[in-house]
Amino acid sequence: MATYAAKLRSTGIDNATVKLNADGQLVAGGAREPFSAAGGLIPSVFYVDGNVVNSGDGFTWDTAKKTLAEGLAAAHLYQTTSSNRAWAHRATVYVAGDDLDEDLTKFAEKTDVIGVGSDDGNKGPRILGNHVLEAATEDTYAGCRFINMTFKPEASGPVVTIPTGQHGIEFHYSKWEWAAASTTGILITASLDMVVDNCRFVKGSGTGFSTGAISIGAGAASQTIITNSYIDANVGITLNASTTGEGILIQNNTVIAVGVTIDDNSDLAYVIDNRCISEGTLGANSYDFSLAKSAGNIVTGSDNTLDVPIKAV
Repeated sequence: MATYAAKLRSTGIDNATVKLNADGQLVAGGAREPFSAAGGLIPSVFYVDGNVVNSGDGFTWDTAKKTLAEGLAAAHLYQTTSSNRAWAHRATVYVAGDDLDEDLTKFAEKTDVIGVGSDDGNKGPRILGNHVLEAATEDTYAGCRFINMTFKPEASGPVVTIPTGQHGIEFHYSKWEWAAASTTGILITASLDMVVDNCRFVKGSGTGFSTGAISIGAGAASQTIITNSYIDANVGITLNASTTGEGILIQNNTVIAVGVTIDDNSDLAYVIDNRCISEGTLGANSYDFSLAKSAGNIVTGSDNTLDVPIKAV
């Protein structure tokens, strides 16, 4: 007897590519994207395979781009060419390969960067390098989303640096590996709407990110969301005293740190339902955030375990 799986096809309504999430489920509404202009002659889907010998046009796996930088450039060009009518749609970059060695300086506007395949034990490809995004005065990459990727540095300092004005950048189901005395997993300054969801920051046998797995700098950070993630570092999540904005949410994370697990010097973030374990004693050595904006957190220090804020009896 035929199964429903046998009847699945690669296209959905209006020849839109069917997309799967990290759990292998069909993405709701995926039939509307990716969008192709000019009757499908200008595709919005690009392929990157770090194992190919030479870069192609990126339109198929057989003609894939060799580097992620090339794939991002192609997607960004597509999104920023007005004749495509792509300004209200999204592009997609599929990435496969073993340890793509590159330092990214450019992302792609309104683009999903989706890791596929496997790099040894990593779910998805691993990008080796330290990525410093160019200033928004050069170009902007609003709404760029990374899904199912692994980031590993090859030098000290932050792994991913997002400067002022690069809004709406998101990371989902992705992993940051500590290496090379790297100080920070993600360093973001004065950019809105960043999302980190279902991600992992791991230190392996090293010391872990020394100044923060995720560090939010001075300036506006409205609608920043850090949720459902596992963070194992020297210092967990930090917010600068001069961070500004509203709607900053840190929720349902497991944070393990040598020092401070969540260090919100701005006292602006809503800190809800996190589980924190620190080698420091309870108090400023293990957590620092506004009790008036927190609920349901449990913090374990070297001396005790505490509900934060303490529940009224």
